[in-house]
Amino acid sequence: MIVVNAKFYIADDKKEQFRGEIEALITSSKKEEGCLDYSLYESVSNQNEFVMIENWETKASIEQHNSNPLLKAFAQNLANYSLKQPVLHIMEIKE
Repeated sequence: MIVVNAKFYIADDKKEQFRGEIEALITSSKKEEGCLDYSLYESVSNQNEFVMIENWETKASIEQHNSNPLLKAFAQNLANYSLKQPVLHIMEIKE
């Protein structure tokens, strides 16, 4: 299993725009083959921080996900509402 953690830092006045766009991406991604989980969490200590946790069956599943038009649009628009660059961690869990 591949786990992706992406931390986002979102401006206060852009949070609704961010949520609207990312909710559409979450809904679409959860339907993709190989997606085990795709969830967004908001920090309780810093309301400008969000973490997306994705669980995928294989690397191939993620590669296919990377062609999702909603993901491409989200990545292109992210700078419009981010305070700073997102932080991405990708881990493989071997069973």
